[in-house]
Amino acid sequence: MTQARETRPQPAAGAEIGSLIGGAFGLVFLIVNSAQFSTLGRILVLVLGIAAFAVIAVFAVRRLGSMRRAQVSSAEGQDEVTPRRAVPFGRSYWIIVAVEVLALFGGSSLLSGLGHPELGVAWVAFVVGTHFYALGHVFKLDRFHVLATVVTLCGIAGFIAFFASIPAFIPIFSGIFSGFVLLAFGLWALVAVDGR
Repeated sequence: MTQARETRPQPAAGAEIGSLIGGAFGLVFLIVNSAQFSTLGRILVLVLGIAAFAVIAVFAVRRLGSMRRAQVSSAEGQDEVTPRRAVPFGRSYWIIVAVEVLALFGGSSLLSGLGHPELGVAWVAFVVGTHFYALGHVFKLDRFHVLATVVTLCGIAGFIAFFASIPAFIPIFSGIFSGFVLLAFGLWALVAVDGR
C-alpha cells in the first residue's frame, strides 16, 4: 500500500491552482465571446463552460485537501508522500505575466486605434497562447507547449477569419474555442502523469 503511494505519479506542483486560473480564464472567454450568440446558443455554451469549471473546482479542492492531509500525516511520521516540484512562481513567472499584460493591452489598443477592435479577441488568444511557451519552459511542463500551440492557433484562426472577410467567426475561433481549450487543459492538468 505504501509502495503504491510512493510510486504513483503526481500532478505537477501548482496544478490545482493553475487549473483553477486556466479554467476561470476559459470561462471568461466563453462569457465574453458568446454575447452575440442566440439565447439558446449562449445558454448551451455557458452551461457547458460552467459545468467544466465546476468539475475542475471539485477536483482541485479535493486534491488540495488530500495533499494537506498527506502533509499532516507525513509530518506525524505515519506516511511518506511522493515529493512534487516546488511551484516556480518566481521572478521568471512574473516577468512573463508582465510582458503578457503589456502585450495584451498594447496590441488591443493598437488594433482599436487602427479601426479593427473586432481583432482584439484574436490578439488576446494569440498572446495568451504564446505566453504558455515561456511558461512551459519555466514550469518544465511539456504539456504547456501543447496548450500554447492550440490557443495560439485559435488566435491565428481569428486573424484568418478577418482576412477571409468572415469577421463573425472571430469570436468563435479565437474566443469560444480558446475558452473550451483552456477548460479542457484545466481538467487535463489535474490528471497525474508524472508532471508532464
